[in-house]
Amino acid sequence: MKIALLHPPLGETSGGNLYNRNILHQVRLCRFPLHSVTVSAIDRERLAEWQENFELLIWDSLFWRELAGMAESLQNSPCCLLCHYLPSMNPLAAARDRAVWREIECRTIESMRFVIATGQAVFDEIQRRFPNKWVGLCEPGIDEAFKPELLPIKANDSIVRILSVANLLPEKGHLDILQALAGLTEWSWQWHFCGSDSVNTEFTQRFWQSFGELNLHDRIHYEGVLTSEQVAELMRVSDVFVSASHYESYGIALAEAAAMRLPIVCSETGAAGQIVRHGVNGFLFVAGDVDALRVHLARLISESALRHRFREQQCFEGRSWGQCFTIFERLCKEAFCLSSQ
Repeated sequence: MKIALLHPPLGETSGGNLYNRNILHQVRLCRFPLHSVTVSAIDRERLAEWQENFELLIWDSLFWRELAGMAESLQNSPCCLLCHYLPSMNPLAAARDRAVWREIECRTIESMRFVIATGQAVFDEIQRRFPNKWVGLCEPGIDEAFKPELLPIKANDSIVRILSVANLLPEKGHLDILQALAGLTEWSWQWHFCGSDSVNTEFTQRFWQSFGELNLHDRIHYEGVLTSEQVAELMRVSDVFVSASHYESYGIALAEAAAMRLPIVCSETGAAGQIVRHGVNGFLFVAGDVDALRVHLARLISESALRHRFREQQCFEGRSWGQCFTIFERLCKEAFCLSSQ
């Protein structure tokens, strides 16, 4: 059995790359015959070489356009799609763009014999579109750096520290959080957020322009791109985790925050419904509802007892990356066996 995971360079910060890096780390630990193949360009000559050298090709979904363009060639070999997201499900995209993406997705998925989805919403949508397609679900794990037994540290009890972890992208809801917090200046709070600001430079400029207009310079702190250990340390000194994303396949940072026992305010996207129980360990709101976001943040900023209660009742038990890989390995073996028949 010789399997290849074909993926783009893993340096860029994204949920998909984080997933791939952790899976490949587990591969090295377990000596599973899955080979990492970094792909910068796809052409028919390279495809023929990969088809000759490997018995199963697992393609990262970041190659949507390239894979759709080579769909006929892919049908001639056992191929699997590792589907981190479906671009057509992004509600902020224009209707025309979503229709184009849906066509690309369908053409790609039709060419695959198998699909491994990394989020329940993606899994459900693929099954709905392709009821006869073999689809497996393997949700992400949580890095061992996120340990709930690490006691929270407060440098200043009078200031409520709010944390978000997401790249600066329109669909991640940074502007919604900014707008909500701008109406809560009667309380003492700081918003710290981390993630890449170079994925969408146009949106980054728009965000910082809005930030400047609101005159919140002493309250908002951009921490940049951080390691898992650094994010875990930020969570350790934070009081509230907030996510206003308009679209998530899963939401790794949300699961990490829950593992660290943080009170949470988040939109109803991805795995939020699995992780947060509204009014028990956090608050859920409809994505884009800035008023609801503001109300929930106001309660957690102003009520320390509520923050303490939510932290005490935060009982999400996410799987480790080792447990995640056990599922991934099983799905790979099933795909391989079916492709050999």
